[in-house]
Amino acid sequence: MHQIKVVKKDGSEVLYDLTASARVAFESHYQQGWRKRLVEQQMERDLWHLAWFLVKAKGQTTLEFGDEFIDQYDDIDIILDAKNG
Repeated sequence: MHQIKVVKKDGSEVLYDLTASARVAFESHYQQGWRKRLVEQQMERDLWHLAWFLVKAKGQTTLEFGDEFIDQYDDIDIILDAKNG
């Protein structure tokens, strides 16, 4: 399964499975397939938006997506499971 890795300000890392519901929410928001958007536009903002969908779904934030949410972290990455493309 694909994952999003966020690095908190204290240096700790958290992995979130890129769930079907997060992918669908992302696609619904942007009106474009998540893979296509990440590959063609390569915008870090999109990774943060996926992370926000995942963190919010787990009940770990009440913040809206934006600077205040992003500023809680130092870094983000996507970990793609090669067998799922």
